Amino acid sequence: MNIRIAIVGYGNVGQATAASLQANAEQIKQRAGVALQVVAVCRRSPVPAKQLPPGVRYVKDWKQIVRDPNVDLVVETMGGTVAAREVVLGALESGKPVVTANKNLLAKHGHEIHALAAQKNIPIGIEAAVAGGVPVVRAITDGMTGDRLQAVYGILNGTTNYILTQMERNGLSFDEALRQAQEAGYAEPDPSSDVDGIDTRDKLCILARLAFHGWLPEDKIPTDGIRSVAAIDFCYARMLKSTIRLIAYAELNQHGLEVSVRPWLVHRRSMMAKAEGVNNAVFLVGERIGRQMFYGPGAGPRATSTAVISDLVEISRSMANGVLRGRELHGFQEMKPLPLAKTFNPASWYLRLTVKDRPGILAHVAQIISKAGMNIDAVLQQPNMSKEDLSFVITVEPTPEPEIRKVVKEINKLDFLLQPVLLLRIASE
Repeated sequence: MNIRIAIVGYGNVGQATAASLQANAEQIKQRAGVALQVVAVCRRSPVPAKQLPPGVRYVKDWKQIVRDPNVDLVVETMGGTVAAREVVLGALESGKPVVTANKNLLAKHGHEIHALAAQKNIPIGIEAAVAGGVPVVRAITDGMTGDRLQAVYGILNGTTNYILTQMERNGLSFDEALRQAQEAGYAEPDPSSDVDGIDTRDKLCILARLAFHGWLPEDKIPTDGIRSVAAIDFCYARMLKSTIRLIAYAELNQHGLEVSVRPWLVHRRSMMAKAEGVNNAVFLVGERIGRQMFYGPGAGPRATSTAVISDLVEISRSMANGVLRGRELHGFQEMKPLPLAKTFNPASWYLRLTVKDRPGILAHVAQIISKAGMNIDAVLQQPNMSKEDLSFVITVEPTPEPEIRKVVKEINKLDFLLQPVLLLRIASE
């Protein structure tokens, strides 16, 4: 059987998907028992003929794609949420299965999309939306069916991980490392979604909903990016035998769901520290299985296109066997809100202060921390720093996040600070 595919959004991921399907056509047919053929691509701007695989036509209007009886399956790789939502809903309304790599769309409109897919009894593939080529979505929805998940966390953005790795290895500033990421094609000209944590937040929203079977608005996830991380922080991290990673964290405990996207200080021995460059590392913690790790490239069109094709193969097999049906994805079909925690488990913290030096600064800061009932674990300062722009670090023993944030708010009011305090959670493992 020949499954005819149209790709809406013919950018890097769309082109990589089409190229891979063409290059591996015979292998895919042997493994899947069905032939996958790209018959059309859609993009607002014209596609040069040299970018089109043989036999593939260019279409400007996506409505022609979703209504075309000669298209069996639609791939959405256009990005954004407004037009992408119309494309996906339009395809489902026309009875066509959809594969999407759009994490922003799923975080914002996933419940609406899955409700229509369920109503139409049509599958939608979302593996490519999280962690590139790392099959963590399928691991949660299929592999963990017999267990109860307690936590999902890890590194979900290859671009920020590449930037932090370059800062650590080469002593670069954030701006220098970002420029390298853009030159290497890992960061967009406007990198805000990556470096401000929005991309990671949306991916965590998807994983948390799948893992804990409930509704979680993406804008309810506290999110900090990596813009405030400086080269000096990696000097202090080395003194603490650690490094820095942007961590997405969701744990369902006795207080409810603790969820956040933050830069963390992680020990050099940890598996999170060993995930370098564009690689992602996702951890699932279950009652029976304990902790499992999923590792692999999380940025770049080749990794993402691999996940797109895995969904295409799964859906195409069903179509070939005449058993096409909707796929239940708990967390997108239930609208019961996940209970967000109001009480938080204690954690240790890293506070980096940048000041114009004068006598009594440390005593003043220590007094604020002590008055809040917290204990200082260590104080670190690089030697021979300028007194006009001096950075030092205080680590604080375990305390709940809301309490340490109150302390940081008080410290930020002090007139000798040159910039706000950088607060990093210190991983316990």
